[in-house]
Amino acid sequence: MRHMHGGGMSVAEVIDTSAPAQPSLGDVGEKLAAAEIVINGDDARFMDDVIASVHRAVATPLFERTVLANAPAIAHLAPQRIRGLFSGFDFHLTAAGPRLIEINTNAGGAFYGAMIDDMRWRGGDADARPLGHWAHLFVQHVRQEWKLAGRSSPLRSVAIVDDKPDEQFLKLEFQLAARFLREAGIDALVADPRELAYREGQLWRDRTSVDFVYNRLTSFSLERDADRALREALLSGHAVVSPDPRTHALLACKRNLSLLGDDAFLREAGVDPAAHGVLIRAVPRTEELTPASSERLWDARAEHYFKPVSGFGSRAVYDGAKLTAKTWREVVAGGGYVAQQRVDAPRTPVSGAPDMRFDVRTFAYGPQPFMRLARVYRGQTTNFRTPGGGFAPVRVRG
Repeated sequence: MRHMHGGGMSVAEVIDTSAPAQPSLGDVGEKLAAAEIVINGDDARFMDDVIASVHRAVATPLFERTVLANAPAIAHLAPQRIRGLFSGFDFHLTAAGPRLIEINTNAGGAFYGAMIDDMRWRGGDADARPLGHWAHLFVQHVRQEWKLAGRSSPLRSVAIVDDKPDEQFLKLEFQLAARFLREAGIDALVADPRELAYREGQLWRDRTSVDFVYNRLTSFSLERDADRALREALLSGHAVVSPDPRTHALLACKRNLSLLGDDAFLREAGVDPAAHGVLIRAVPRTEELTPASSERLWDARAEHYFKPVSGFGSRAVYDGAKLTAKTWREVVAGGGYVAQQRVDAPRTPVSGAPDMRFDVRTFAYGPQPFMRLARVYRGQTTNFRTPGGGFAPVRVRG
């Protein structure tokens, strides 16, 4: 984990608990698991190497051409070149080392990770950092995105955008992001995309012009009517949007994993030998589910997980061992799925509950990792519905 210096702002100072619209600190606790995940230094360093290797592969012309050939038009047309805020690389730990299960843009949880770290820091943990450190880092990433998009003027305003943000499970993250930005002298607001308007060459929310959007939407191509103002502002170059459809297409489309784990493709793309070796070790075999491959994959279904190409948050993910013939026919007919070699999640002791599964999410800005956070759960995919589950700190030993 990289650390940068920041102030000693506490969770209570960041969240105005006297305001009815703000959550209480109890809302934070509801998302925290009754566990701490300890990993060894070799695994931590390998996960960081995987992230750097993914970015080296993504930067090759062949990878970009191949991926964008199947991407929505907006991924080609949007002119900005940014790194993308809060990319999340999700790993399962195995005896043979960490395996990269998926990549997400606009991944959730980093702000909870910051609050967990702040609590540990206030408890005297020498490995932890205060909330002010994470606030400074987040604002620095936003300002860097602004510069990478070619803006030389000061950043004046940021909108944190998601559908019905007040109803989102992780809405506290939006409120913290806005507070961090305001503390740094940047006007910030939280908005539904339907509240935005594009007129007179600017993106607006009511009477406030918006320079920059921290995008938490899961309509990754901005194809809905609800996204129209945001889409027009992005395509016209009048607002910086991060992460954007291009970032999602290059990093987070599940189809890309079939390329990142393909020995022949990586060689043809000219990926350097070190990155090539790391990716072959880390990425489970992944292939697109097609009518031609459906019979073979049905026979081998227990050895796979089936994931939607543009999925997120474990939605519509199927454990092949539990698939019924009826569901399988629906999945094949609907299309848009990949089959990923089964890599079961490890388990961890949980206070007051039976052992639970977990994965390790490493957050990165571009190729640079900056935080690790575990998600502890019961069931076939990640969720926060089981007692004892939620976000958990990750401690590195050795």
